[in-house]
Amino acid sequence: MRHLYTVENEDELRAYRTIALRLQPRLEAYVCFLREECAVEELPRAVVWTSREIAVELLSGIPVPAYTNEYRVMFCPDPAVWRNIWLRQLDGLAESAAVREIRTYYETAINDDRLLSILGHELAHHSQWFPDFDDADAREGGIWFEEGMVEYIGRRYFLTPEEFAAEARINRLLAELLQGRYGGHSLEDFGAAAYEGDYAGIFFEYWRSFLAVEELVRRFGGVAEVFRSYREWGKAPDRRTLTEWFGIE
Repeated sequence: MRHLYTVENEDELRAYRTIALRLQPRLEAYVCFLREECAVEELPRAVVWTSREIAVELLSGIPVPAYTNEYRVMFCPDPAVWRNIWLRQLDGLAESAAVREIRTYYETAINDDRLLSILGHELAHHSQWFPDFDDADAREGGIWFEEGMVEYIGRRYFLTPEEFAAEARINRLLAELLQGRYGGHSLEDFGAAAYEGDYAGIFFEYWRSFLAVEELVRRFGGVAEVFRSYREWGKAPDRRTLTEWFGIE
């Protein structure tokens, strides 16, 4: 993959290039892992390192500055941007021990590992085990699984075991806190209104999907085993939903 920079001034270029050059060796190793372990055959042609404003306000209607298609990954590598986005999940929540724990976590835990896990999420979408990007109908089935699984893969590769466990705990706390506001619908309805709401509503969908996949990996004994069952579901003659297939709802 090529590494491109879409910036508005020299300061942004220097800052993003410094981060990109620091992350590239680990990113290249991850690409090899995806090819060997996750059936990734074709990757986007470039990673575009850019600001939140360009990624979100100028080039898409997607409110989160990390997204992909078959041509490029758009990514904002600024830790302050991600810190602000994740802290916004707490908007409107009453102060509590859980809210304080989450706030402290996001104020201190954003490092290179976490930035790389976001990129890892986007690149894992290109696994051949998922439906093609241009097959919209196929991608509607079990999209929660794809989003949860790519989040799991990116985290499991780049985060230490302690970081992985801490991130999962924070996701679990958020899912519990936000259930009353955003819950009440099946995992199968992932994304029905995700990008019409606020950051809490968006990430609520991702966190509970990740937590569901984490449970599946524990139950089946590994990512490969979960994928094997997922592919069996795709070939099954009945019309069970994926949540029914896995027995998780």
